[in-house]
Amino acid sequence: MMRKERKSVLRYFGRVTRDLYAIMPWEVSGVILLELLEAAAGFLQVSAAAGFFDAAGRWLEGGADRNLVLRRAGLFVVAMGLPMLCRLLVEALQNLPMFLKHHRLIHRLHGRVASVPLIRLEEPEFHNEVWRAKMSVYNFGLVNYFFGFIDLLPLLVRFLGTVWVIAAFHVSFIPLALLSVLPSILVRFRYQRERYSMKRAQTPLERRKDYLWQVLTGRSLAKELRTMGTEKYIREKWALARDQVMDETLAFERKNGNRVLRGDLFKFFGVGASIGLSIWFAHRGLISLGQFAACIAAFGSLQSMAESVMNQLAWQKGRADFAGDYYDFFDNEAEEEEGEDYPGLQDRIEARDVSFCYPGSGKEALSGVSLAIRKGERVVIVGENGSGKTTLSKVMAGIYRPEKGRVLYDGKDALSYDKDSFYKSFSVIQQNFVKYQFTVRENIGISRPAQIHNDERLLKSARDAGIEGTVRRAGGLDAQLGREFDGVELSGGEWQKLAIARGLNKDADVIILDEPTSALDSLVEYDILVKFLDMTRGKTSVIISHRIGLGRFADRIIVMKDGRVAQTGTHDELLAMGGEYGRMWHEQAKWYQ
Repeated sequence: MMRKERKSVLRYFGRVTRDLYAIMPWEVSGVILLELLEAAAGFLQVSAAAGFFDAAGRWLEGGADRNLVLRRAGLFVVAMGLPMLCRLLVEALQNLPMFLKHHRLIHRLHGRVASVPLIRLEEPEFHNEVWRAKMSVYNFGLVNYFFGFIDLLPLLVRFLGTVWVIAAFHVSFIPLALLSVLPSILVRFRYQRERYSMKRAQTPLERRKDYLWQVLTGRSLAKELRTMGTEKYIREKWALARDQVMDETLAFERKNGNRVLRGDLFKFFGVGASIGLSIWFAHRGLISLGQFAACIAAFGSLQSMAESVMNQLAWQKGRADFAGDYYDFFDNEAEEEEGEDYPGLQDRIEARDVSFCYPGSGKEALSGVSLAIRKGERVVIVGENGSGKTTLSKVMAGIYRPEKGRVLYDGKDALSYDKDSFYKSFSVIQQNFVKYQFTVRENIGISRPAQIHNDERLLKSARDAGIEGTVRRAGGLDAQLGREFDGVELSGGEWQKLAIARGLNKDADVIILDEPTSALDSLVEYDILVKFLDMTRGKTSVIISHRIGLGRFADRIIVMKDGRVAQTGTHDELLAMGGEYGRMWHEQAKWYQ
């Protein structure tokens, strides 16, 4: 997705301010007050320094009272210490309570990711956008952007104070100081612009590096890596991605370092010019000997202040770009529209001329599909790999939005319903189920959190899924599962049964099983699926399965081929009809003859 045009370093300041005030109003107010106090102290610091040097110089020449020098020295010490105290208090607020509350911005990001249409998860650029937004908030990008402007306030006050002091000597010092730091300032603005472009371009590589590290360190893949002898290959791929990021970054920093050196040399020449100008003014009698030292110090301070102000603005330019990654994600990613509450299925689910294509694919996964599933009907969808079985179930369940055609629930478009209330009526048990490293209770009850302490309900779901004995052997509902947290490890088949129990526990009106028993032995799988069809009598259920024989127990079979509905009917009807179902039936029968 294209990035929006950038216009000003202040472009996100209003949004960041509102967000931070919403989650930490007292902390933000306290930091702003301390920064204002530091700014006032900064002005006092410049003025007190000039007064002290001037009084000290005149006292050495015998033209000032010693008490005056002592008073100005005391004021100078106070002026130097007050900003340091303010800075300590600011850092205490920023480093403790503010950054502890910062997690709410992360929660907001997670909420938006969870609300986007699920089809976006199929697009690589979506994951690039999520990565950039995540890194922006994880690296405290929004907080640093906001406080970068607040930190700028005392710098500006000290800068203006320094200009005022040095103007008392001679105004010609002001343009000389500003011109001497101009190349250095331009280098830093260029650095921030090019650094952001480099980091943005590195996003896919950073994601790949992170993925390869998870492959190397993840327990689930360790066995295959060792037995297949591929660990070295994966490690070398990870090292290659890591080194490429490092090499690009080092080359960029080296190139920028050379620019900074040239800018600093120009600044050094400015210091030499200011010394020569001060000597000339002292020789002409325009400044005193005491003022000579103060003049040199004020010039160096002005030069430093000008550079600090512009450096801060340059950093803010970079911070604005990184903060923009967070807000651009919210601006670019539309949430699924809210609709009316879903009343539950009353009559039928219907697909009318539905077509669907995955992002980046030139081939339609579904093409002109029309069918209907009546309430309470038990349907089995069969077909070879790539025939569109799983895609059809996701489109029918409202998970994916059809590109053409409509999916209707009791004659009303599924897209018109509020997604949260709509999904409450569905239980989808995926082939690629999740192995939650939680307790047994949580693994089953997470599908219906309000009933997670209803032991009778949870045990019934476990019994229906054929895993009651496994639960008992593991130590009961509160036993920890998975080795991640020193729990009981289950076999692949037991994890699958647990996922089925989780789906059954939801007790939804419409239940979809997408090859959920593929890792089970064929007899166990057959037994579970037949029991499932019996348990869901009176409910609307859809089973996607490669087991053709299961169709004998279904009310109706839908046969998919090349993204289209090839046949539909009962087992006996389809066998008598021949065609795709008959071919698949006889092909599978060969394995048992």
